[in-house]
Amino acid sequence: MTRTHKALTFIAASATLASVAFAQDASLYEDVANPDASFVRVVDTQSPVAVIQSMSFDKIDAGVTPYVVIDGASEVQITAGQATATEPVQPATFYSFVVGADGTSALVVDKITRNPAQADVTFYNLSDIASVDLYVPEAKAIAIEGVKPSSGGAVALKAPLTLDFEVRDGETVVATVPAVDLKRREGVAVVLSGTAGSYSATVTPNALAR
Repeated sequence: MTRTHKALTFIAASATLASVAFAQDASLYEDVANPDASFVRVVDTQSPVAVIQSMSFDKIDAGVTPYVVIDGASEVQITAGQATATEPVQPATFYSFVVGADGTSALVVDKITRNPAQADVTFYNLSDIASVDLYVPEAKAIAIEGVKPSSGGAVALKAPLTLDFEVRDGETVVATVPAVDLKRREGVAVVLSGTAGSYSATVTPNALAR
């Protein structure tokens, strides 16, 4: 059994015990008219502005925009700071346009499940560290492993549950995110940023742009 599997087994068991008291958690992801729509957001801690198709954001909280619904289009135009791209998108898929510490950008597929019994946790490395893990101290194991710069990873965890997370470079803790509330059919984005030994991590609830 891998360390990641051990972590998820522990978290799932804990969440099952907690779920009895929370049968009516709210749904974050609203139904959209077209079930084949795509969802795109920007993850960029260096620029306060972004544009996704025709929707502009002049304030990006913790470096993460809400997801923009892309309905009926096979590609999306994105601007984040100095980075501009036109990217192909697939139906019924979630994406994050990630801009790293060195300005490198990439469109990352977010494995969002929208499972009514789970919470989606996404994790992005916007730092200069070659590979980082999202670690659960309570479980003493990794939840998301080996995330490279300008990329991301995801995991779906049973909810509701409150967890502390650590961002680790090997065995070294480089940032912490305490007391993250995981709710059913909702999700959070954990973002690591920084360079040259100075790092921080933030957590932002997933949301749809309205």
